[in-house]
Amino acid sequence: MPISDLAILKYWAFAGANSPEEVSVPGLNIEVDPNVGSAGYATLIYLPDTSTGPSAPAPRLPNTWQQYDTSAAGSQWYATGATGSLINCTLASPCSFDALKAAMPDAVITLSLGFSMDTAFIGAIDGLQVNNTVYDFGPLGARKTALGP
Repeated sequence: MPISDLAILKYWAFAGANSPEEVSVPGLNIEVDPNVGSAGYATLIYLPDTSTGPSAPAPRLPNTWQQYDTSAAGSQWYATGATGSLINCTLASPCSFDALKAAMPDAVITLSLGFSMDTAFIGAIDGLQVNNTVYDFGPLGARKTALGP
């Protein structure tokens, strides 16, 4: 799937924590062939902890389900490796989802879309929405539901 076809990309997170300062949730990763310069592979990484509204909830609350709209204004993304430098969208200088897509108009998802976090996470992720499809995660696997036409 071309990343230019991604219009809606959201998920729900429930972060267990003792205080709002400790609320941190996993980011969303997309493995792509960027089709830019000589780079042959990159991971696009959404940064929920530095994103702002409406992309990320404000305030982030512990022990509460909250939605993260990775495709909305206020989103913070970066591309790994040489791709990030080529498109000027690095961890040190992240960009919005729209800017990321504009910088890589021919990028395609190659292997996966998933969640990751650099530290321990106590909580849950659910309701991943990719355009008009929602993936609900449960003990028996993921259930896929189509929304509207």
